[in-house]
Amino acid sequence: MTQSIYKVKEGAVLSCTFGTVTSKLKVPKNHGVSMQGKNQATIADHVGNVNIMPFAMCTKTQPPVPCIPSIMVKWINGKKDFKIKDELALLNICIVPCVKGGIIKIEQSGQIE
Repeated sequence: MTQSIYKVKEGAVLSCTFGTVTSKLKVPKNHGVSMQGKNQATIADHVGNVNIMPFAMCTKTQPPVPCIPSIMVKWINGKKDFKIKDELALLNICIVPCVKGGIIKIEQSGQIE
């Protein structure tokens, strides 16, 4: 079964393979495009504690420690044919690695689907 592909907006639900809870994507800076009243996200919205909020505890270590997302690259698999201010639009199929080893993915796009 193929996954439906959606553009992502502020409020999207994120998960990390080592996180203990989900978190929400924040897009505090308006890129000039909104969907359903919220800012649309780009692959550049990848900054820990600015765009990507903590996932409570990081289970990479034992015992688990508080999660502090540390992201060094932009989201992977952005929409190649749709740019917002020279950045690819973020899609619900995008992923981004945390330097601590976790993979962050989008569980829900934030759109009313």
